[in-house]
Amino acid sequence: MRTIRTGSASALLLAAHACACAQPTEPPMQQVLVTTGANNGRAQSTTTAIVVGRDEILRQGDASLAEVLKRQPGITLDASPGRAPTIRMRGMGGGYVAILLNGLPAPSGFSLESISPDLIERIEIGRAPTAETSSQAVAGTINVILRRAGPGKGGDANEIKAGSAFVHGHVAPQLVAQHSGRKGALGYTLTATLRRHEKPVAAVTTEEGAQPALLRRTAWTDQQVEDVLELAPRLSWQPTADDSITSQSYLRKRHIDNAKREDETTDIGRPTAFPHADQRFETRPLHAYADLAWTRKFETGARLAVKLSGFTMKHEAAFEYRGLDLRDKLLESHLVASGPVEREWTFNGSWRRPLWESHTLAAGWELGRKGRSEYRREQQRNAAGALLLASDEHYRATVARRAFFIQDEWDIGPAWSAYVGLRREDLHTTGEGNADAAIDVDAGAWSPIFQALFKPQRPGAETGPRDQLRLAVSRTYKAPNIVQLMPRRYTVDNNNSATNPDQQGNPLLRPELALGIDLAWERYIGKTDLVSVSAFHKRIRDITLSRISENKGVWTAMPVNGGDATVQGIEVEGKASRGPLSARINLARNWSRVDGVRGPDNRIEGQAAYSGNLGLDVVAPSGRADMGGTFTWRAPLANRSSALLSSEGSARRQLDLYAVWKRDATSRLRLSVADLLHRDVRERLLYEGPSPHARTTVYRVHPVWRLMWEQSL
Repeated sequence: MRTIRTGSASALLLAAHACACAQPTEPPMQQVLVTTGANNGRAQSTTTAIVVGRDEILRQGDASLAEVLKRQPGITLDASPGRAPTIRMRGMGGGYVAILLNGLPAPSGFSLESISPDLIERIEIGRAPTAETSSQAVAGTINVILRRAGPGKGGDANEIKAGSAFVHGHVAPQLVAQHSGRKGALGYTLTATLRRHEKPVAAVTTEEGAQPALLRRTAWTDQQVEDVLELAPRLSWQPTADDSITSQSYLRKRHIDNAKREDETTDIGRPTAFPHADQRFETRPLHAYADLAWTRKFETGARLAVKLSGFTMKHEAAFEYRGLDLRDKLLESHLVASGPVEREWTFNGSWRRPLWESHTLAAGWELGRKGRSEYRREQQRNAAGALLLASDEHYRATVARRAFFIQDEWDIGPAWSAYVGLRREDLHTTGEGNADAAIDVDAGAWSPIFQALFKPQRPGAETGPRDQLRLAVSRTYKAPNIVQLMPRRYTVDNNNSATNPDQQGNPLLRPELALGIDLAWERYIGKTDLVSVSAFHKRIRDITLSRISENKGVWTAMPVNGGDATVQGIEVEGKASRGPLSARINLARNWSRVDGVRGPDNRIEGQAAYSGNLGLDVVAPSGRADMGGTFTWRAPLANRSSALLSSEGSARRQLDLYAVWKRDATSRLRLSVADLLHRDVRERLLYEGPSPHARTTVYRVHPVWRLMWEQSL
C-alpha cells in the first residue's frame, strides 16, 4: 500500500519550534476553537465550529448523547430498535465522523449511546477538521469534553438526580450524584451514575423470493436489559501561576442480558432449518479511561501542553442459540464464548506561541498504540447433546499510530483572519490468528487544511446585524478498522442468504482519501439570534463498499474498495429569541454519487436526501417553569451498494417534549418524553440476482417517558 514517511513533518516541527523561540514577547492570542456556548464564541472562532453547552445538553432530559446530537445541524441518528445507533454528519456515518474524547480520537469502546449526558461538559462539532485533531474526519468531528473539576471559589457543591424511565410498561430507574470541591490549588469533581435501560423490541421480518417462490414471515421479540454504573472523577491542580496539572478518568461497568424469540410462518416455499428459535446473550463489559495532562505557560506568551492517556476494554460474552422445530422441539444448539480485549495508550503534546502581533503558531505530536486480542469458542450440538462442530479461534492485532502537525492562526486585519495547518498521520496495523492469515497494512495521509473568515466592515455593525463568510479547504481520509481487515468470518446461526449473509474482513482494504471544500454565510443578530447557510463538496477516492458473493450455497459479505464518489450538500440553520420564546430550526439537503455503482440510488450508504429539526422553548412568566420540544424529520432512504443489492428505509418523524418545574433555586422536577409519535420503522433489503430475494423488517416503536427530580445541595 502506498504511504508517505514522516521525516518532512518532523523537520517542519523543528523549524517551527526554532522560530517560536527566536521571537520577542507578544501577548497571548485567541486559540483555534473558542469553547463557549454563546453565539459570540462561534462567531469569533476562525475555524468552523458549533459548541453545544451543558445547559443545552441537559435541557430535554435525554438519556444519551446520541439523542442530544440528533438535534444539531447536519447530524442525523440511525437508531433502529435493538441496535447501537450510528451518528451521521452530512449523511455519512461510521468511520467518516471523527469522534474525539477530550480532543483525542475516542477509543473503540467509547459509545455515544451508553454515556450519560450528566458526565459531559460540552460538545464541539466541527464541519472541517483542524491539524491539531484527527484527519480521519471526512464528514467532520464531534469532540466530547467530560466534566470539569471544582465548583470555583464558592466551596463544595453537590447535586443529586433521581427518577426513572418508563418504556412500554417497563420501569428503568436512574440515579445521578455529583460532588465538586476545592481545597486551595486543588479542585475536584466526582460524578456517578447508576441506571437501568429497558429496550423491548418487537418486529416482523417478511422474506419474498422467486425461483424458487418464497413467502415467509418471522415474528420476533428481543427483551434487552442493561444495568450501567459510571464513574467520572476529575482533578485539577495549579501548584504555580504558570503550571496546571489535570487528570480525567472514566469508568463504565455494564451488565447486558438479552433474550430473543423467533417464530416463523412459511406460506410459500420451504421453512428454514429452525422455524422457531430462542436466543440468550449475556455480557459484563468494562471500559476504563484515564489521562494525566500538564500545561506550562511562559512569559513570552507561549504554552506547552502534554498529555498521557490510557484506555482498556474487556468484553467477555456468552451466547446460546436454540434451534427449534414448529412444535418447539429442540433440534440443535449453538454455544459461543467470546472475549475481545483492547488496551490503548496515547502520548500527545503541543507547543503554542504568539508571533509578530498577528500570528499564533502551534506544532505538536501524537503517538499511540492499540492492541486487540479476541477469542471465539463455538460448539454446535444436536438434540441428544452429541457434538456436531467445535472451533476455537483467536487472534491478536496491534495498531501503531503517529501524527505530527503544524498550524498558524493569522489575524490579517479587522475584517480577515485565516488558519493554515498541515498534519501527517500514519497507522500501521498488524495481526495474526490461529485460523486467519497474517495482516500487515500501512495507512496514512498528508492533510493540508486552510480556513478563512471574512467579516465585512460597515457603519453601525457594532449594534446591527453582523455578517461573516467562511471558507475551508481540507484533505482527510478514512482508514479501515481491525475488524474490517481481519479475514475472519462471522457466521449467522440460521437462514444464510443474500440479504442475511455471513461477514468477513478483507486484509487488502485500502483507506479512503477525500478532498473537500466548505462555504458558509452567517448573520448574527444580538446575543442569541443567528442565520447560517453552508454548502460543501467532497470527492472521495477508493470508497468502501460491501460485496456479496455465494460459494457452495453460503453467502458472504466483504468490504472492498469500489472506486470514487462525490458528496455534496446544503445546510440552513436559524435561532431566534423573543421574550419567553426561543425557536430554532435547521434543514439539510444532501446528494452523493458512487461512480462504481450503476444508478438509480447509487448513493453513500445510509445517506438521507433531506433531514431537519424544529424546536421551540417557552419560559413561564413566573420563571418557575420551562417547557418545549423538538420535531425531528429524516427523509426515506434509498441506496444501491452494488449492481445486485439495494436497500430502503422508511422516513423518520420524531417528537420529543419536556417540561421543568422549579420549586426553588435548588430543586427541579423534570418530565420528558422521547419519540411521542412512535411511528413504526421499516427497513428493506433487495437482491436482484438470478434468484431474487427481498427481506423487509418492520419494527414497533414505543415512546420513552422520563421523570426526574433534580436537587442541588
